[in-house]
Amino acid sequence: MDRNLVLLNQNIARLRRDVRLQAWEIERLIAADIDCASAAQRLTRMQADLVLFVEKRERLMQGELKDV
Repeated sequence: MDRNLVLLNQNIARLRRDVRLQAWEIERLIAADIDCASAAQRLTRMQADLVLFVEKRERLMQGELKDV
C-alpha cells in the first residue's frame, strides 16, 4: 500500500475520533446550558477536513486501480 494512502487512513481515523469527541463535548455543553458556538465551529471545520481527506483517499485509490 502506498505510504500516502497509509498516512491518509491514519489522518482519517484520527479525525473521526476527534469528531466523535467534539460532538460529545457539544452534547456536554448543551446539557450544562453553556454556549457551544466555538465547539460547533471546531466540529464543522473538522468535518470539512474529514471530507477532504476522504475525497483525496478515494482519488488515490482510483489511481491505484487504474495502475493494476
